Amino acid sequence: MKRTNSFVLFGRAFKNAKNDFWVSIQVLLVATVVLALLFYVVEHIAQPEEYKNPWDAFIWAITRYIGDPGKFAGKGPITLTGRYIDTFIGILKILIFAVPAGLVANGFRQAMADEKKLARLNDASAVLHKRFRRGGQYNSWYRNEEGLKKFYTGVVRFRALANLQIKTGMSIDEILATVKYCPDMRLQNLASTIRRAEKPQDRIVVEHFPLNREYGCFIDRGSNVTIVSPAPTIGAGNGSFSLAAMGGFNYVSKEIEPCIDEPFGFFSMSKSSLDKIGDYDIKEEVESQALHFMDDLKQLKKRSEERHQRHWLIFILGTLKTTECQLHFWRLATDNNKKMGNRITRMLPPTANGPAVERDYGSTVLKEDEDTMNQIFTEISNKLNERKIMINEDEHIIVSEMDNTDRWGSVNDDNVMVRMGGGVDCNTFLLRIADEILVYCNFHLAVMKDIADCIKKHIEPEHEISESAKRCFLKNGDGFADDYGKEEVFMKSPEDLNKMMAKWRKYARDKFEHLDLDGNEQADYAEHHQKKRFWQK
Repeated sequence: MKRTNSFVLFGRAFKNAKNDFWVSIQVLLVATVVLALLFYVVEHIAQPEEYKNPWDAFIWAITRYIGDPGKFAGKGPITLTGRYIDTFIGILKILIFAVPAGLVANGFRQAMADEKKLARLNDASAVLHKRFRRGGQYNSWYRNEEGLKKFYTGVVRFRALANLQIKTGMSIDEILATVKYCPDMRLQNLASTIRRAEKPQDRIVVEHFPLNREYGCFIDRGSNVTIVSPAPTIGAGNGSFSLAAMGGFNYVSKEIEPCIDEPFGFFSMSKSSLDKIGDYDIKEEVESQALHFMDDLKQLKKRSEERHQRHWLIFILGTLKTTECQLHFWRLATDNNKKMGNRITRMLPPTANGPAVERDYGSTVLKEDEDTMNQIFTEISNKLNERKIMINEDEHIIVSEMDNTDRWGSVNDDNVMVRMGGGVDCNTFLLRIADEILVYCNFHLAVMKDIADCIKKHIEPEHEISESAKRCFLKNGDGFADDYGKEEVFMKSPEDLNKMMAKWRKYARDKFEHLDLDGNEQADYAEHHQKKRFWQK
């Protein structure tokens, strides 16, 4: 870490002491005014020609502090009470300089302590980041052109606190403080990936994620396919990043959660959920994050339209451990307004309140691309079912399902797949992947490669995977670096990441301050830009 110069330290010292400094000045000023008024009361009677009004007494008190070099003050006190007041003014003369000086000195010591603490945190963050280097994953291998077995590389999905404590020599408190300091790390609980009925034990782990936006991560690889991770669930972002790199697809993920008490995912964005956030500033930050997230997706979609091609947005979410289905495809929407051209009918099972009923859905995949969607589903199902996965010490195949209405409810108008125009002017679908794959199995990268190959084959087989993308899963390296050593590198110091996030936060606030997360952002945006200033009319 670079040594901070003394002027910067002094500035930090003054900033640390600023509040106490102004409080002390205010107290001393009030004391001076009170003493000046008392002085006027007693001295005006004794020498009215010298102290005609309270202002003369106040001038005398102020000039008493600096020795009255301009001879503005009147004569000194002649009454006994006035002399006592003069004595108190003399004491204040010492305090008015000594107290602020002491506060600044204390602030300087605090600034130096903070500097040392910051240096320790920076050193610790470098140590923790090294525990998330890209490396070959056990049982995640492929055959190269020569038929030789090679291992995929990938960033470790998470590290247990106990493991980090042993490997780094840091205490639990030091690890927790460092994770809190690093914007690209967070704590997760593996118990959240197991059903409550199984009574899971808490197991706290540290997760590392790519970060180059105030909401998370954005990578444009020039593809007509974008892999989207809309919620910071454990394993989903890591798997989505690998899937995007393996197919050479764009990648957009939501990683940052400004309000831990009221988390706001970007898969379903409703005003009612946003309004639960009590802090107005945090609510504004979350809303601008969400709007920036959707705007980035719209820009990728717009570019495909300019090429006269269709854009595919593929959303990835994790789901609890299950033995029934490890991979679920979803593209159904309630579509109350009947805007989607492709209609799909499903039979809902009987319930306690009534018999089975037939329900009409809209699809977030356009009718002319329905065959492509089915081919992707079929090929992924066949390819993955050749693999085996261990669940509760039993071997299972990876079963895939499509739009099982018994399992998942359909998406509505608040859902980002609908809001992005899925089934109207682009294609969107959801892949819900079981935590057995995303979190627990060792060959998760091989699964992601199978999925990526199938998607690429049926949507854009001619698209070349860039060398920087290949480096993410075929080369060892540091963290999520897309092109290590160049601009698109994610392994930056926490201080640099915070500066980058502050820059994007300001950009999002400035750009989207006129919008509201109400489902009509596109119309609001157009209306805002159609307005002309009065001098332009």
